[in-house]
Amino acid sequence: MALSQLHALTSPVDDQQLRALQVALKGMSSTQIAWVSGYLAGIGSSSLPAPAEPKAVETITILYGSQTGNAKAVAEQLGSQAIGQGMDARVVSMGDFSPRKLTKERWVLLVVSTHGEGEPPENAYALHSFIQDQGAARLEQLRYAVLGLGDSSYEHFCRTAVDFDRRLAELGAQRILPLQCCDLDYRGDTERWSTDALDRLSALAPRKPSNVVAMPGLRSHQEQGRNQARPYDKDNPYPATLLENRRITTPDAVADVRHLALAIDPGALHYRPGDALGVWIKNDPALADAILTRVGLDGETRIHLGDEELDLRGALIERLELTQLHPTTVRAWTERADAPELTALASNTAGLRAYAGERQLIDLISEHPAPIDAPALVALLRPLQPRLYSIASSQSEYEDEVHLTVSVVRYQAHGRDHLGAASGFLGERLGRDESVRVYLAENDAFRLPDDGDTPLIMIGAGTGVAPYRAFLQQRAANGDRGRNWLIFGNRHFHRDFLYQLDWQAQRKAGRLDRVSLAFSRDGAQKLYVQQRLREEGREILRWLDAGAHLYVCGATAMGQAVDRALVDIFTTEAELDPDAAQASVDTLRREARYHRDLYA
Repeated sequence: MALSQLHALTSPVDDQQLRALQVALKGMSSTQIAWVSGYLAGIGSSSLPAPAEPKAVETITILYGSQTGNAKAVAEQLGSQAIGQGMDARVVSMGDFSPRKLTKERWVLLVVSTHGEGEPPENAYALHSFIQDQGAARLEQLRYAVLGLGDSSYEHFCRTAVDFDRRLAELGAQRILPLQCCDLDYRGDTERWSTDALDRLSALAPRKPSNVVAMPGLRSHQEQGRNQARPYDKDNPYPATLLENRRITTPDAVADVRHLALAIDPGALHYRPGDALGVWIKNDPALADAILTRVGLDGETRIHLGDEELDLRGALIERLELTQLHPTTVRAWTERADAPELTALASNTAGLRAYAGERQLIDLISEHPAPIDAPALVALLRPLQPRLYSIASSQSEYEDEVHLTVSVVRYQAHGRDHLGAASGFLGERLGRDESVRVYLAENDAFRLPDDGDTPLIMIGAGTGVAPYRAFLQQRAANGDRGRNWLIFGNRHFHRDFLYQLDWQAQRKAGRLDRVSLAFSRDGAQKLYVQQRLREEGREILRWLDAGAHLYVCGATAMGQAVDRALVDIFTTEAELDPDAAQASVDTLRREARYHRDLYA
């Protein structure tokens, strides 16, 4: 029953009170609404004759480590379920959780992703480091379970979750469930694990009578509210409109980089500097047609994806991954194709991963033709996943827009031209005033410091410079007085200096105090940002000593090179031995003064 219907039947509140309650609930997360439901029920429970549900004596802590928001969303849903079952549960980012308090916890569920080459997400770094320390405290009092999110196409699949699960057991904690590792299509696995975890907690955790009882009328109102004004997210994307697609490298540059401006409703999407935008792309129809031709299938053939029926061509364009070839797809194709080369790879994990990493589906089926029917082809492919792009604007300056920096990927390999799925869609096929489905991917580990006087050192290569455009726009809007230093690298000064006019304007306005550039193809010897960093080592330490926050955004390999450069700076300029230098860099990360946003 909706709250308005309940009001009409019983009249416990007047219209003004009803409107006030609706306003109070607006904008709350599902976890917060569930807590409020129990709280309100508890206030009035003394007059209710119905017996109360038992409530957990001890708090269940749900910790999440998330880089793109997936683990956070799973943890929040788990928290809502726990509270809905009468449990005393709290959902906490690992970045906001004091590692030393782990010795005080009794029941902990961990939901964590793996980033880059087997690394923990930025907000999980401190807790991960704490328990890995040889002197870590014993945790015999702890009961735990770990849920990992990852991508099985990478060598270190769910490594962070494996690390947490193994190390907690080594420290004496007791598992209540085996480790669950989930691939990109994780929804079914996470739902089953969540149910199992809460069932185990219900059986194991001591409980006592509670004043918190169910409130069916309010719950129905919550459900109706979600149906009427469901927030935009990964599963309910917002239809943004393309306003501008402008090339910001010269026509003769190797890289074709575009500045995209999308129109949004600021009431529907509110982002902060450091956030990313998730984009649900569509595959190139020409690529889908080429695949259909190669395997000899009719694109109008009806197929099933879950409970949905659609035509095969539509599924290839909008629902299935065509450009990122997974090792399991290669292995499955080996069973169909008469190809000794593939047969030899089937038992070679590293070779199989390398083969898949260098090819798309069209390359595989062209090199090794084999018969296949439509259902088998669909079963062979993974679901199409959204792509994330760092937001290059501040909503304080562009209230109803969101800006992206997109490098259109083009290359020749295996006898044909290739185009990146996402960059080709955004940069080439999406037309002006056309709609694209997007959602906000919050990145709390890549935020501006609260104190506007804090100095910033911003390191970016290529499109990794995008979030710093947002940073400086926001600092200008805030009136922040902290110094700002941009260290930027790309191929050529005259061809690839992304957002050059923006930086010049910020410099002229006195908001960009220092700019250090590294263009790798302009001189006789290549110069990269990590080398420029070493050259500026003494000044880097001065800024860090003054409390600066350091940011790095770009490819994983570049980020690793910056890590090594920072260790070298502490070794050379601070005269520390290598172990102490590494410890200094680690301390910056634990103190949330060294922020990284890296991608493969």
